[in-house]
Amino acid sequence: SWRRVDLPHDWAIEMPFDSHTDASHGYRAVGPGFPRNNIGWYRKTFDLPASDQGRRIWLEFDGAFRDYTVFVNGWFVGRHASGYYGVRFDVTDVANCGGSNVVAVRVDASHTEGWFYEGAGIYRHVWLVKTSPIAIEPDGVFVHSTFKTAVPTGPATIHLETAIANSFKTDRNVKVSWSIVAPDGKEVASTYARGTVPDSGRISLASAVDVGTPGLWSPESPRLYKLITTVANDGTVVDRKETEFGIRTFAFDADRGFLLNGQPYLIKGTCNHQDHAGVGAALPDALQYFRIRRLKEIGMNAYRTAHNPPTPEFLEACDRLGMLVMDECRLVGSDARNIS
Repeated sequence: SWRRVDLPHDWAIEMPFDSHTDASHGYRAVGPGFPRNNIGWYRKTFDLPASDQGRRIWLEFDGAFRDYTVFVNGWFVGRHASGYYGVRFDVTDVANCGGSNVVAVRVDASHTEGWFYEGAGIYRHVWLVKTSPIAIEPDGVFVHSTFKTAVPTGPATIHLETAIANSFKTDRNVKVSWSIVAPDGKEVASTYARGTVPDSGRISLASAVDVGTPGLWSPESPRLYKLITTVANDGTVVDRKETEFGIRTFAFDADRGFLLNGQPYLIKGTCNHQDHAGVGAALPDALQYFRIRRLKEIGMNAYRTAHNPPTPEFLEACDRLGMLVMDECRLVGSDARNIS
C-alpha cells in the first residue's frame, strides 16, 4: 500500500481546497482541524557495502515540515521539531554494513510555524553521508575575503578556517591543506596548518593567504573561486571538500548608500517565500535556478528571503547566477527581534 514518491515531496499541495482552512496557508486541508491529513510516513530501503564498516554513517535532512521522527532498522535515531533547519543523525551504530537497511520517517504537519504556505512532508533533500572517523564537520569550512579598506584595491586576503571532528578514542594528528582555484581553473594560492584533534573531540584550524588582483563577484559578473580543503591523518587523506566563494566588498554609507565593490549600487529586489506554483514547498533544484533567472530578466539584482533559512540549492543558484541575498529570519520569544 506504500506509494512511490520522489524527494523533495510536499503532500499539502496535493490536498483539496477547503474554505475552513487558513487562507495564508493556501486553503489546503492540512493543519489544525484536519488530523486525518497531518501525518505522513516515508520509508526507504537501501544496501550498504561491507566496506563501509569502520566509517561513520550519517543521515542529513535539509528540511521537513514539520515535526519529524527518524527510525533506522527499527531503532529510534532522533527527532527534529523545526520545519526549516537542517539536522544530521549519526546512524553508525544501527547501520547494517554488508546488508539491507530500512529508514522510516514520521512527519507531523499538525502545527504551523508561520502565517504563509509551509507545505507538509520531506520537502528538501535527504543525504546519506559516509565519512572517515576523522572528518570535516558539517558546515565546517568557513572562507571569506578582506581588503585593507572597503574599496577592493590591491590583493585580497582570503581567511580560511576548517573544523575537524575525531570519533576515535585517541588523539589524532591532522594536516589541513587549502588550495584556491580561480574562475579560469588555475590555482592561485595554497597553504596548510597542522594540529592534534583530541579523542572524541574537535579542533578548528585556520590560515590566510593573499590573492593578487582578484576577479570580483557581482550580480553582473558572478565570478566564483573554489576552495579545495583536504584533511590528512598521519599522511593519509581522509576527507576532501570543495567550496565555492566570491571575492567582493560591501558597505553602507550615510551619504552614498549601499556600496558594492567600492561603488554605489542600487538594490532592486523582491521578497519571496520559498514555495512555488504547482509544487508547493518541494522545489526541484532546477526550479531554484529558473526562478533566479526569471527575476534577473525583469531587472532584479537582489532577493529577500522570507522568513526562514533558505535551501542550500537556492543560495548556490544566487552565487552562480549573480543575485544579492537579504537573508531574513525571526527570533521568537521574549526578546524577539528581526535579524537580517
